[in-house]
Amino acid sequence: MLRMRTLQEGSVGLFVIFGLTIFGGLVLWLRGGVLGQRTYQFFANFKNVSGLQVGAPIRYRGVTVGKILGLQPNSNGVRVILEISSNQLRIPKDSNVQINRYGLIGEASVDITPSHNLSEQELNIDPISEKCMKERQILCNNDEVVGKTGSQLVEALTRLSNAYSDPKFIGDVNSAVRNVSKAGDRIAILSQEVTKLSEVARGQIDGVGDAIRNADQAAQDASKLIRNVDSVIVENRTNVDRTIQGAANLTNNLNNLVEENRESIVNTLNSIEQTSDQIRLLAINFGVTVDSINQGIHEINMEQFANNLESLMSNAAQTAKNLQNLSKSLSDPEVIITIQKTLDSARVTFENAQKITSDVEELTGDPIFRNNIRKLIDGLGNLVTDTESLEQQVYAAQIIESVTNAVEYKLLSKKD
Repeated sequence: MLRMRTLQEGSVGLFVIFGLTIFGGLVLWLRGGVLGQRTYQFFANFKNVSGLQVGAPIRYRGVTVGKILGLQPNSNGVRVILEISSNQLRIPKDSNVQINRYGLIGEASVDITPSHNLSEQELNIDPISEKCMKERQILCNNDEVVGKTGSQLVEALTRLSNAYSDPKFIGDVNSAVRNVSKAGDRIAILSQEVTKLSEVARGQIDGVGDAIRNADQAAQDASKLIRNVDSVIVENRTNVDRTIQGAANLTNNLNNLVEENRESIVNTLNSIEQTSDQIRLLAINFGVTVDSINQGIHEINMEQFANNLESLMSNAAQTAKNLQNLSKSLSDPEVIITIQKTLDSARVTFENAQKITSDVEELTGDPIFRNNIRKLIDGLGNLVTDTESLEQQVYAAQIIESVTNAVEYKLLSKKD
């Protein structure tokens, strides 16, 4: 009997202990606590809590880390008590504490956004220690911060409704719609003009193609003409070389002849010059004598006349002697041979010059050669003209293409 009673009392005691344990665990679960972890709290002052309730979650970087323990309204705002469920979480001192509401009927919550990453030294500080209160680098137990109220969806919808109900805003919207309609009409007109411009550009491009083909044909004609000129030059190269060689030989013969007979020619010319001077002096003396005779014929001075006559005879004898020397020089066989060589060289020179002239006339007088030269000049002129026309058409095509691209870009931008 006693044993049964002891068993019953032990069962009741165990049941009570088990119930207390369950009750304590339930209390901890309801408060969000975990065995072995210590919590800490701090205070945030808000001007408006926007429907924040006790027990609302506290999120750090989007993760729930605590809850709201209490709300203490006052004349200048609301003092909110925030509890962090673990002292292992370190929060920077200057973090942003903000109330947010997600959705139309979602509950309000407090979001904590850190301003920077913590260093190793700051991570080693315990939020509930005295060291934390001294260094003031992270949020400590019983700290106070200033919170902010985030954007609320209801307030945003209210402002949007007020904006749409404003007559000025409605008028601006209607005006914008009308402008868009006008712009659409202008875009349609512009599209038609762009289409026409594209057709014109396509025609210009076709014209450029024709010009390119003409230029190609002109280049081919010029190439053929150049080949013809080359063939003519090759065919007449022998005559031209022979003519040039003859001219060179003629020049060499003249130079050699002048070098060989330079002394004889110089002596002959000097003799002729001396004879001419003596004849001129004799004529002067004879004139003086005649003047003397005319002036003093009535007073003839026989002695003076004799002297003048003697001087005249002496000059005549000297002149005769000079003429005799000249005659001997001209009758010298060497001089005659030299003069004959000179005349022969001059004759050969004249014959070579005549031959060169005939070769040049034969070359330039060829109708085929002149016709080829004329075609070459005409072909080059047409090539230059076609090149200038081609450059102008290419420039016009580039301008039209750039204008078309700009218009298409504007049309695409307005459609987007």
